Amino acid sequence: MSTKANPIDISNESLWHSRFRDSARVADDALRTLKKAEKAAYPKGIAYAKLNIAAASFLQSKNDIALKYLSETFQWFENNKQEKGYVRALLLKGNIFESFSDYEKTLQIWLEAYNASIEINDIEVQGEACNQLGLIYSRLCNFPRALEYFNKGLKIREELGDEPAVASSLNRIGMVYRQTKNYIESLEYYFRSLEIRKRINQVSAIPWTLLGIASTYEDMKKYPEALDNYELGMTGGDKRCTTQCMMGAGRVYSLTGNSRLAEKRLEQSLLMAQELNSMALIAEAYSALASHYELYKKSDKALKSFKQFLKSRESLHSSEIQSRLSNIEVAHAVEKSEQEKEIYRLRHVELKKAYDIIEEINRDITASINYASRIQRAILTVPGEIRGLAGRLFIVYKPKDIVSGDFYWFTQVKKKLVVVAADCTGHGVPGALMSMLGMSFLEEIINFREVTESGQILNELRNEIQRALHQKGAREEQKDGMDIALCVIDKSKNMIQYSGAYNSLYLVRNGELIEYPADKMPIGIFDRSDIEFITNDIPTLPGDIIYMFSDGYADQFGGPNNKKFKYAHLKEVLISVHKLPLKEQKKKLEKAFLDWKGDNQQIDDVLLMGLKI
Repeated sequence: MSTKANPIDISNESLWHSRFRDSARVADDALRTLKKAEKAAYPKGIAYAKLNIAAASFLQSKNDIALKYLSETFQWFENNKQEKGYVRALLLKGNIFESFSDYEKTLQIWLEAYNASIEINDIEVQGEACNQLGLIYSRLCNFPRALEYFNKGLKIREELGDEPAVASSLNRIGMVYRQTKNYIESLEYYFRSLEIRKRINQVSAIPWTLLGIASTYEDMKKYPEALDNYELGMTGGDKRCTTQCMMGAGRVYSLTGNSRLAEKRLEQSLLMAQELNSMALIAEAYSALASHYELYKKSDKALKSFKQFLKSRESLHSSEIQSRLSNIEVAHAVEKSEQEKEIYRLRHVELKKAYDIIEEINRDITASINYASRIQRAILTVPGEIRGLAGRLFIVYKPKDIVSGDFYWFTQVKKKLVVVAADCTGHGVPGALMSMLGMSFLEEIINFREVTESGQILNELRNEIQRALHQKGAREEQKDGMDIALCVIDKSKNMIQYSGAYNSLYLVRNGELIEYPADKMPIGIFDRSDIEFITNDIPTLPGDIIYMFSDGYADQFGGPNNKKFKYAHLKEVLISVHKLPLKEQKKKLEKAFLDWKGDNQQIDDVLLMGLKI
């Protein structure tokens, strides 16, 4: 089942093959095709249309326009090198360098185009690349290599059955043989080209072949044959070809003694060259006239023509210099554009490699931290391990990162329940390490040493932290440690002992919240580390509920004015929910926190516990 070709593709392909016949019309038609492709949002069509505009503009010496569209078309073809348009773009880029005789760079680009045509297995563009390589090698006077590529191109074009292209290759080969003075071989190829062009009625191309044949005969000093072909070549071709044939005929008439016809043809060729505004042909015509007048002893006219030749040549060199400078600017801009894209590509590759390395490292670190989180949660006391505790407790626990510097801890010793809510220095990994250190010391102090007086527990915990962290009180050392609220609950005596390091205790009774302030000193190094923590003895009543917490909840930014939640607000929420079942209280408190936070980042670990006495 065949797929119908896109009309934009068909138009672009037709325009590419028409570019030499009428480059101005091709440029206009390609611009219209570009607008259609842009309207259809068709990237391939856009790229090929821009390539056609660039090629047609270059043929009109509109280098600035050619550069603009060539640079833009490379942006798509660089990512679609399998397209024949990529090779065409390279060939056009080579034309820019060839136009100001940078043959080394041209050769490099066209070899790249040739290799690319082989990679995409596009025989047609491979033949075109061969033809261009043959031309550049002939410019470099490397005629064996020129013939090698011209013959490769000829073979490809013969296999494709592209007769106009075959005739062009034959003409090029004839030119090389003429340049190397192999006149018999040169004429053989020219006549083969002529036979094809006559058979397929390629009227506009025939005179160019006749010009090549005539030039070969002139070099061989076979003047009658040269004259016949020059005269035939004056009709049917473009003005440039007609001018050169007329000039050649004038030279031959001069050499064969026909002064009248020589002057007529040479003067006609000069007028046509002037109409074409071609300084190269004008200079060549004056040179031919000067030689003719000198041969026929017309000194005044010879001198006048020679002066005009010098003047024309000077003007030619000036215009050539301007053209070369313009082409150098174009080529430089094309190269700069290509280099910038290559730099971008290389940077992208380097950044991608760096990103992959960072991502791999990040995966490893994250995996390690996730494992550490499992260890931390395993160490955290499970309320269900203590009889009756799970039914009387809720915990809102929201680490800022994967692991937390906040921790909760419970134990039962001598029929007393010890409840801890702690906030270690920092969060994340450093806070988690400190929390594990704290839990380890609480286990040692309470369960092994059987210390159950709340103030004394905090005193010993402070000593252990200072010892473990080698804290001596020096000004420059880190003040690592923790804030903590610790309660020892004795149900048999309806009594709570509470001691705190910065973290207060809230008790709600009959709709009233009572705050028991903490000591304003941390578990860690402090200016007055000799001061002991106060033990608060608090009688309890049935229905009492206590709340213990870190500062993460109250310090969270959010709300309508992006301010801290604050402790006053927290107290209001606790009073409003304290009569609800514990599960409902937890849901309400979590919702209040998240609603307040909104789209803001969580700034710290969050811990809030409620325990019914």
